[in-house]
This record gives sequence, C-alpha cells and structure tokens, in this order.
Amino acid sequence: MRVTLVDNLVLPEARNLHLLDVHPHLGLLSLAAVAVAEGHQVSIYDPKRRIRSGALPYDDTLYELVADELLRDSPDAIGFTTLGCSFLFAVGVGRALERRAADVPLLLGGPHATMLARPILERYGCFDVVVRHEGEEIFPAVLAGLEGRRFADVPGVTWRAPSGIEQTAGSPRIDDLDQLPQLDYELYPMAELDLDLIRIEAGRGCPFACTFCSTATFFQRRYRLKSPARLLAEMDAVAERYAPSEFKLDHDLFTVNRRKVRDFCEVVRGHGHRWRVSARVDCVDEELLEAMADAGCVGVYFGIETGSARMQQVCAKRLRLELVEPMLDACQRLGIEATASFITGYPKETQEDQDDTLDMLGACFRRPVASCVPQLHLLTPEPGTPLFEELGPALQFDGYATPFNSWMLREEDRQEVRLEPEIFSTYYFYPATVDRRTHVAVVEAVDLVRGLGHRVLRALVERHGGSLTRLVRALVEATPPSAPGLGSAGLEEYVRATLGDDDPVTSAVRYSLFVDRPMSDASPSTIGRSGTPKPDAPLRLPPGTQVLHDVHDCEAVARWIDTLDPAAASELPRASYVRWEGQPQPIRVDPEILDLLNLFGEGRDAAQVARLLDLGPDGLELFVPQLVGAGLLVEQGCES
Repeated sequence: MRVTLVDNLVLPEARNLHLLDVHPHLGLLSLAAVAVAEGHQVSIYDPKRRIRSGALPYDDTLYELVADELLRDSPDAIGFTTLGCSFLFAVGVGRALERRAADVPLLLGGPHATMLARPILERYGCFDVVVRHEGEEIFPAVLAGLEGRRFADVPGVTWRAPSGIEQTAGSPRIDDLDQLPQLDYELYPMAELDLDLIRIEAGRGCPFACTFCSTATFFQRRYRLKSPARLLAEMDAVAERYAPSEFKLDHDLFTVNRRKVRDFCEVVRGHGHRWRVSARVDCVDEELLEAMADAGCVGVYFGIETGSARMQQVCAKRLRLELVEPMLDACQRLGIEATASFITGYPKETQEDQDDTLDMLGACFRRPVASCVPQLHLLTPEPGTPLFEELGPALQFDGYATPFNSWMLREEDRQEVRLEPEIFSTYYFYPATVDRRTHVAVVEAVDLVRGLGHRVLRALVERHGGSLTRLVRALVEATPPSAPGLGSAGLEEYVRATLGDDDPVTSAVRYSLFVDRPMSDASPSTIGRSGTPKPDAPLRLPPGTQVLHDVHDCEAVARWIDTLDPAAASELPRASYVRWEGQPQPIRVDPEILDLLNLFGEGRDAAQVARLLDLGPDGLELFVPQLVGAGLLVEQGCES
C-alpha cells in the first residue's frame, strides 16, 4: 500500500513564514518506520517546507494546491497528524481531497484527533478513521483493515461506518520504546534542510497533571525513557550521517527519573555530542546539572508557567518557586542555556498574580542572554485538559491570532472557526478575572521589549525603577484600546515621550528598533561605483534607504549601559545611521553628512547640492566620490 503522511502546518501570519518549523516530525517518522517494516511504501509531505521555499503560495489557494500535490503519487491512503492550531489546515486540505478523490481514505492521528475523535468524524465527512493515542503498534493493523473498515479487533480506533461512528475501546501505548524501529530521516530532504540541530525522541509521558496541558492525557501519564544505549546509538548514527552541531532530545520532562538520567550521562559522556532537554526546576539539582553539563548538555527548557505561588497551586503545576533562581544560577555557572517559559491568561489569575510572573520574568532578563532565554506565552484552551473540561462551554472568541499560529487564510476559515468552538478551541480564550485585552497587551509588550536585547531592555527597566512589571504596565496603558499591542513605532514614541531624546537609553531603544526594522521590497541597487559623477548627474539615495536621525553613538552607548553613569551620559557623542537594501547593517554617518544625503534624497543633482552648500566648482570632488564609493549615493538609472 502507498501511504502518504502529512506533517502539521501551524498557520502563521504571512510576514512570519520564517517561523515555520521544518524539522522532521518524529511521530510521523516513527509511524512510517513501522509501516515500512510491514512492506508498505510511505512518503511524508511537509507543507511547511514547501511554503518556506516559495514552492507553494501562502494564500487562499493553498489547500487546493496541497491536495493536488498529495494526489500526484496516487496514494492508497493519506494520514494527517493533528494539533489544535494545525487542524484548520487539515480540514481545508481534507475537503479538497474529498472533492478530488473521495475513494482515498483519510486518517487522523495526534493529540487533537485523539481528544475529539467522535466529534471530528461527526462533523467532518472528509475524514474516515482516527487512530487514538500512540499509534505505532496498531498502525499496520489499521492499514490492513482500511478496505472494508475492519477495525473491530484493533484497540484505540474510531471510524466512520455505514451505520454511523464506531469506536473500539483501548488507549494504545508503547511501554518499551526501544522496540520501535530506527527512524529514516531521509523521508525528509535532509541535505536541503541542512539542520544544525536535529531532534531525537528520548521518551514519552508526563506523570504530572497541570490543568492547562494535554500532554499527560495523550501519553496517559506514563513516563518512559529510551535506554541509554538506544539513545546513544541513535545520536551516533545521526551524527555520522548529518553532522548536526546539537541534538534536541525530545521529551516533555527528561529528568523525572534521576537514576536514568545519570545512567544516560555516563554512557554519552566523551562522545562529543551536544544536547538539549526539557525539565522542571524541581526535577533537577546542581549535582545532576553538573553531570548533564559534563556529558554534553548545553540547554534546558524549564516550563515555570507562573511566578505566582498561588497560581502554582491553582493550575496544579505546584513548583516550589524558591528553586527557580538557584537552578538558573547553576545553569549559568555550568554554561547551560536555560529557557524560562511562562504563561499568562489563566482564568483565575489576578493582576497581582500576573505581576508576580512579570517580576520573575524581569529577574530572568537581568541574566546574560547566553545563559537565560525568558518567554511569556498566552494560555491556549486545549481539549483533553481539566481546564477545558470545566470551562470549554464558556469559550469566547475575539479573532486575535498570535504571530506564529492560529492564522486564518480565508473568510471560510473564520466562519469554520466560529461555527465549531470545541474543535477550534485554540482560536478562543477562557473568560478570566483579568480582561482579555490586558492579557494580550501584556504578552505583546513583553515580546516587543525582549526584541531590544537583554542589555538594552535592562537599561530601559532601570529607567522604570528596576521593575519589568512597571515598564509593561506603562506600555499596556499606552496601547490604544483597539490595538493588540503597541508595536515598534508606539514603543519608540513612548520612550521618547517618557525619557526624552537626550537620554542615551532612548537612543539605545531607537537604534535597536532601527536594526530590526524590516527592509523594503525595493531591489538592491548597484553601489560602490568609482570615479566622480558628472556635475549634472542625478544622484539619489539607494533603494530601500532607511535613516535613523540624531541619536547617541551606538558603540558609546553600549559601553555606557554597563555603568548607566548619569554624569557620563551628557558626554556621549551623537551620530546618525543609514541602511539600505544592499547594506542591511547600519552605517554610522555624522549629522552634517546626513543633511547632505537628504538633499540628494530630494532629487537634486550634484551641482545643485554644491551650489546650495556653497562648495564651489571643485566641491564635488571633495565628497561625492566618497559617498558614491561607500554606496550612500547611486546614480539615477544604475542597473541592479
């Protein structure tokens, strides 16, 4: 049987297609491996890679074009993996496939389909079969039973039968992960992807029961790790073939079993592998982190979720928050990059709780960027969680989408989402003590200021009494009621109005925003021409030119930020900066040179500028060749 498995597409904004994750999907590779072992032909289709490469347009034709590509190899079955924020893509493509080839069965698996198997099949006739929970052991039997829909003896399957929706009992689970076949990464175009980091599945299952997370439900709270020998064998094989600089050992909580982690460290030490894992701060200590660092660990993701001791109990995370700082200290000392991840938007979270989270987040930002990566996310309703069971019927919709998921390509998508809140809950939010606008604005504000970089952000926080909370609250207050966030222009306006242009921190913020500003779509110009243009040659600024006027010299400010000495602030030199399509990194120019460039930017030729500045007939040779040679001016009509 020819089987095509379809990777997730977590829909981003069109301007954020670079956020699409093109790493191989380990679950699909595992299903493919067991199917191939039974003699099936399996291919994996990754829409993310096709969109990022430009092979697929990211518009309202996407679903139809993907359906055409999926049918090109005449598959006998097509399977989709599902997350809540990728299911809209699966529905759009599934319906397009039904119109083209209704006889090709469409299968669903993954967390979202597992939690909502019956409602999905009842409401979406394009899908035929749902494989619930961990599908490797039953997948060959599912494929064997597709013709005639013979699944009565296969546990964990929900399917569409002539008499209606039928379902077998059972929740399939792989207890011995070492028994799974090795993955064939070549089902993805690995040479084309050229990945510096490659993921390897280290284990499955979470024994905890956080109210907002569906991981424990999907993996049935059964914690498992592959054996050290198996993990090392996979790392060695992948390293030999693809030579990644790092591995991500995929497991929601790698360090739950201390003994197994230490056994792994003993086996992997000395093999030269660099690796990253996820953990809880109460499932590591300094001794274990030392062993991990010595064995090649370079990164740990800590889901802290809330800086409020009260909310730790309410959401059943139940971390001891006094452990956060010591574990981050240990990681910093050992050279392990720690990601500290937080969530806001809990239904029972008060502003005081949120302030506690912002305070802890602020403490993380005070650390060097190489040692700590703080994050703040907005809570997303997920089926299969205690929160969803309690508040699912009360979900509310406001159309807000984060930059990297829950986008809607078509008006039909919006209508679909509005019709089915249970199915598309990730596009909704729970009613909460704090209003939704505040939750969104706080997350947007943190995301905005973290883009300044740790050093500039620390300086800006110092100007707000050393409190990230105070800064964020001020930015939220400055956000227009109709806007989800302040935006770069709003942040610059706020800082200039609050601190004034004479404050070097204002210059640091303006420069950081300038560097991150997207370049225009204009074509790069021909720059760096030699010689002196004719006196009547029309000159202009290069296409896409952006100018930052009259700020403090960025290098001097960078040195000053380490001290924030008020006495030295007035002595910092000032400058202006220019960037363009052919020169994305800013070039420092003196203010008088910028004034000169602005005259050319108004369309004047060199002779006119010389007369305006009273440079005389020889003045052209004093400045124009240097400006043209540096690329700051180009002749009108230059070819790209």
